[in-house]
Amino acid sequence: MSGADGGAEVVVLGSAQDGGVPHAGCLCPRCEAARADHRLRRLPASIGLRAGAEWLIVDATDAFEEQMHMLWSRRPASRGHAGERYRPPETVILTHAHTGHYVGIWQLDRSVLAAPGTRVLAPPRTAAFLAANEPWAGMAAEGFIRIEALEWGRSLPFAGGVEIEPLEVPHRTETAAPDSSPTDTTALLLRGPRYSLLYLPDIDFWEQWERDVAEVVASVDVALLDGTFWQSPTSRDVPHPPIVQTMGRLEHLVGQTRIVFTHLNHTNPALTAGSPEATELARRGFEIAREGMRFDI
Repeated sequence: MSGADGGAEVVVLGSAQDGGVPHAGCLCPRCEAARADHRLRRLPASIGLRAGAEWLIVDATDAFEEQMHMLWSRRPASRGHAGERYRPPETVILTHAHTGHYVGIWQLDRSVLAAPGTRVLAPPRTAAFLAANEPWAGMAAEGFIRIEALEWGRSLPFAGGVEIEPLEVPHRTETAAPDSSPTDTTALLLRGPRYSLLYLPDIDFWEQWERDVAEVVASVDVALLDGTFWQSPTSRDVPHPPIVQTMGRLEHLVGQTRIVFTHLNHTNPALTAGSPEATELARRGFEIAREGMRFDI
């Protein structure tokens, strides 16, 4: 499925875990290959949503400039654009308060974009954390951003007839809201006139989610899911469901729902084209997200 000017589309802007590929300080074959060949790079996980001139970005990574431009260039208004600058998206949605997912919003400040009040939406406790801490609180006070809390169970309208519903998911926290409660994490359910898409790049364990992942995935046309690790996490302090486990849970849905793994850690062998892991994944009908991949909704 690929987007067209007549409807809404989701664009994959990044497909790696927070540090991207190559990963800082890593000399593994995947990272070294990505340093030698730009085409093997992977940006931190992010998606963009576009419908005509309207656009928003999900998560603001340290590759925010590149990802913003990737999405902006998909807009009809970008064609023949003769100006020296273009405005940032009207809305950024943050999935949670891990640094790799929100640090890029600093570029909306005076020192770079001097954004005219970009709306920054986040889960309730994450929004409270941002509003209580610098530099985000100062950026809000000066009008560069407007921090707003998502509401569980309430969908957000977007252009092109798209509705965006936040779904709370269990995920480890490394920060606390002002009341000392842990910050929260959201997945996003996007429903459009033509198709529906689930974006769920981070979760600890499928068993801890109050929803049945198979039921949620079966209800959508495309599911972009946490594919951080192939088998077990590299550290017990960084839980994510292994791809092999997720494939076992969802293989019966292949052909009904397009299931695409994203947020891959640089150690994940499925990143290497032609590897036994990548071959097995494709043989079983699953996919790996890639920057520039597009889905109509």
